[in-house]
Amino acid sequence: MDSLSDIVMAEHSRSQADFIADIVISRPQLIKELLDIVLLNHEPISRRASWPLRIISDRDNKLLEPYVHIIIEQLPNIDNVAIRRAFLAVLVNVVIPEEYHGELLQFLSEVLINAGSPVASLIYSADIFYKISMDEPELLNELKLMLELLIPFGTPGVKSKCRKTIKKIEKNNRGYR
Repeated sequence: MDSLSDIVMAEHSRSQADFIADIVISRPQLIKELLDIVLLNHEPISRRASWPLRIISDRDNKLLEPYVHIIIEQLPNIDNVAIRRAFLAVLVNVVIPEEYHGELLQFLSEVLINAGSPVASLIYSADIFYKISMDEPELLNELKLMLELLIPFGTPGVKSKCRKTIKKIEKNNRGYR
């Protein structure tokens, strides 16, 4: 078999990303290698390797849970929009250990208050922040304020996501009164 790097670089397409995800899901010991390729932060291989990682999280999020700490620790160091989007997409799907909540909420807050953040990053950040904060009304209110500030500047998709999340927050907060 070719090396995982060779397979990643062979072609850039959805079918290739699915193929790589299939290989890694069938051989979970390759997850660390795929993650290492992403973290090399070399174009285009790292960006290409991030796509199958995202697909794996959609198909079997449990496989990535042992690597959540690495993703969270490295997230602030990622400048590539595609890799950041893939990491955030993974975090939407996995259980995030409580010990990483503070660090991650700080990062997500920075994304959410930056109206120039890419749309997918904003949407995933809102989802992750909500997921972490569901049982803490103070944090939900903080998220609500950030989303309200985003609405006037957001794309139609961001505005829609903000409004839907604000409704979920309001519904959730009614249970705490």
